[in-house]
Parts: sequence; C-alpha cells; structure tokens
Amino acid sequence: MNRRDRFPLAVLVVLAVLWSSTIPARSQEPEPSFRITAERWAEAERLFRTDPHWLGGDGASSVDLGKGRILWLFGDSFIDSTGARSRRSASIVRNSVAIQNGYEPETARMTFSWKILGNRPRSFFREDGIEWFWPGSGIRMGDVLLVFLVKVCRADNALGFEPSGWKAVLIPNPDSPPSLWGMKYPEIPRTGRVLVGSASVLVLDGYLYAFGSDGRGQAVHAVRWQLADAAGGRLTSPEWWMGPGRGWVRAMPPNAEPVPVFTGGQVEFTIHYEPDLKGFIQVQTLSLADPCLAVRFARGLGQPWSPPECFYQPPERSARGLLIYAGKAHKVLAGAEIAFTYAVNTTGMERLMNDMDIYYPVVLKGAFILDPQGEPREETPVGEPE
Repeated sequence: MNRRDRFPLAVLVVLAVLWSSTIPARSQEPEPSFRITAERWAEAERLFRTDPHWLGGDGASSVDLGKGRILWLFGDSFIDSTGARSRRSASIVRNSVAIQNGYEPETARMTFSWKILGNRPRSFFREDGIEWFWPGSGIRMGDVLLVFLVKVCRADNALGFEPSGWKAVLIPNPDSPPSLWGMKYPEIPRTGRVLVGSASVLVLDGYLYAFGSDGRGQAVHAVRWQLADAAGGRLTSPEWWMGPGRGWVRAMPPNAEPVPVFTGGQVEFTIHYEPDLKGFIQVQTLSLADPCLAVRFARGLGQPWSPPECFYQPPERSARGLLIYAGKAHKVLAGAEIAFTYAVNTTGMERLMNDMDIYYPVVLKGAFILDPQGEPREETPVGEPE
C-alpha cells in the first residue's frame, strides 16, 4: 500500500465508530408475536469473493434492479490492480459497486465496478474536491435508479472525519453496465444534520420515503416525496415527518426541528414491509458495545415502533479487536425468506492487511417464525407497499 492510501485506511478502521396524505389512526390489531432465525449463508458470502481485484468493502446495501439483477453498494473498498489478492498491494477507493446477475446465490455471478484514472483505481462516485462519499441507500423507480450518498469531510476531532451532508444521484439507464451509467445530480434541499437516505428508502402509496440519521446515528428522521417528483429528480421540497400529532409537513416553521421516527438508531440500517407480519421491520446492529442484529416492528410508517430486540449474536463479537456494525436486511436473494448482512472490521491495521476472513460482507440466511397465538389477521392494513 502506498503513502497516499494511509489516510483512507485510517478512516476505514474508525468508520465503525461513527456508523456505529393523513396518517392513519393506530391499528388496534395486536402486534404479531414472532422470532427470527439466522445462520451463515456460505453460498451467498462466496459471491463477494469471486473477483481477484476486489478484496472487501465496507457495508453492503442492495437494490433490486429487476430482471434478475441486484445492485450492491459499498463504502471504502480494497482494489488490488495486480490481481495478487493482497491488500498490501491494494488501493482504497471511497466507494464501489457490484452487479449480481441472478437472484439465487448458488448460480449467480457478481461483477464489481470502480473508476480508473490513469492506471489507478478511483471511487465509483467521484469525490467532490476534498470531500468524499460513502453510499447510503438506493431504489429503482420505473426506468430510473436513485442512489443516496453521505458526504464526508476531514475534521479536527478524534475520528479525523465527520459527515457534512448528503447527495443524490439519478441514473437514467440502470439496465446498462455501471461503466456506462449516466449520472445526474439533482438539486437537494438543506436538511441540517439529517443525512437523508443514509439508511433506507422504500415506495409506499405513491410516495418515496427516505430514512436517515442525525449524523450521530441516534435520532432517525424520515422525509418523503411524491413518487413522480422523486423519479424526475425534483427533490427540493420534501415533506418531513413531524410526529403523530402533525403528520407530514412540507414547510417547517423557522428554527423548527424534525421529529424523530425513533431514537437509538444507526447511520446504516434497513426498513421494509414484511407481508407475513402485516407491518414494517427495521434491522440494525444495536451498538458497537453490543453488536447483535436487532429488529423493530411497526404496523405503519406513521405508527410507533417497538423497542429493538436482538435476534442474532455475531460470533465475531468474542474476538478481541474486531468491530461489528452495518447490520441490514435484504429481500432480494432467492433461497431464503430474508437475508442479513453485517460488516466486520478491526482496529489493528496489520490484521486488516493480513486477515482475509474479515472486511467482506457476512451474509446470513434468515426466516420468520410466527407464534400461532399472535399471527396477524388476513386483512391488509392501510399502507401496504406497491
């Protein structure tokens, strides 16, 4: 690894510390009683190890592009141009992407992408001067793909960096290979410390909903746009969630603060609708101190969320010097009712260089087990996704 890559490596090692209409009335239907089982999914993990040049990337967000294609988004990534499969000879790019062809991990193929300048690897989503971008979430809407990025800058603090905002990228030709993607950068509103789209996005009832943290990874906020506006890149006037008393508000009063959807979140997590539960689940790693995969449940996006409950304890937590974070759920892989990923990093640079068992996404195959006494009724609640 050359001298100019040392700062990105330091950032990579400490990243986990940071990342550590009318609202319907609350349903009287009892919350479903369920538990989640999860086990390592070797076939899915092998997909991320098939490229001799891509040697691991931070986090892992998935986007269903349709027609058997899945987009994966990664933060800081090791790229070894020599093909020697050595991180010591690799460069670190701020972000990279991959296209999975085929929904079944056992038979799918993965193609990784980043940019090249001269003969050196570069970030797929280019830097903005001295600031750079880590991917948040993304979603396909009809013919276009919208990706949210977290902007990061150097800072005079213990970490040496801090989030400084967010950015959106509109890609009009997502059916093409990533090397041929056109990228448009829509104008975005000022949102203060809220990192819009840093965590999760979903389509519901004609709106695009985007969830993001307050930059400290604790208070989670939500904004939404009419779907046609979002697909057209018209993002300057979102509606903010202001709590059950006020609902969604387009123009907040001066000096007003948005109301969190819930607290105790992370910068990286996922929210999606789960048909068998007739509601929404949110998945995250609980904290660096207790890096279990945890789940929350809500009947609707405008309704209260349950407290987080741990359902899987990563075995890596018992290893000294490892950091576990970026827990997410994925509904895009065939062969499992649900899949989960999390990241394993380390505070030791030597170990990061030499231990090829870490810094690739860990993948779990999961399933829901419903308590017959608490199984939801058959009618569909208000707000089932399209």
